Amino acid sequence: MIEDGGRNLLFVSCTRGRAADTDLFRSLQKLDMEDSWFFEGNESGLPVCYNSALDDCAGSDAIIVFAHDDVTIGDVFLREKLAVAFEKQGYAIAGIAGSSQFNTNPDGPLTKWCQPPDSAWSGAVEHDLPGGLKYMTSFGPTPRRCVVLDGLFLAVDTARIGKLRFDEQFAFDFYDVDFCLSAHCAGLVLGTIDIYVNHRSAGIASASYQEAQQKFRAKWGSQQYEVGTPIAAFPP
Repeated sequence: MIEDGGRNLLFVSCTRGRAADTDLFRSLQKLDMEDSWFFEGNESGLPVCYNSALDDCAGSDAIIVFAHDDVTIGDVFLREKLAVAFEKQGYAIAGIAGSSQFNTNPDGPLTKWCQPPDSAWSGAVEHDLPGGLKYMTSFGPTPRRCVVLDGLFLAVDTARIGKLRFDEQFAFDFYDVDFCLSAHCAGLVLGTIDIYVNHRSAGIASASYQEAQQKFRAKWGSQQYEVGTPIAAFPP
């Protein structure tokens, strides 16, 4: 693993094809970060693969960055910013977009991390437009304590999270929100950091989104979570 100020840094991602063909792999090569674990030809849910990495690093103080394969990391200060997040801000989980409030069963038809009020949002993500153009979605000020983070980029302090793992019933949709809420309920600190990334996907809900949403709402019920307020009981 890459040693970063006494900590080891590992990048983990899943892809249906080859690692070398992914945006993430190519960007890590340019940043001279060669220690990565790609689950190639993957047909399993992300939590299954991610939990394998967490189990493999259990008992260490490694930092694992879970990122989608269509993410390009273009920040030359990545190591330094991660060090600040974990060593100075005390994060257990760091992301690049998230919210300091979250309702597990909102009034609207969809449960998303980026739900009202937008004043609770934090972070920024660049996306692609047709014709080679780019646009930056600015959610809100960064850094900020959050209760939920977008799974496109999740950096995890393995020492702080202990035995916390991803729920494998969520193959893709809601795996990130569920993991973050579980961490919040365990008293862990989550928050955003200002790392520049491009996400080629627009984040459109998949065909299985509604099914995953039903599982998520069945697990969590109807609760409002906020930074700095009493933590609701963790669901059974």
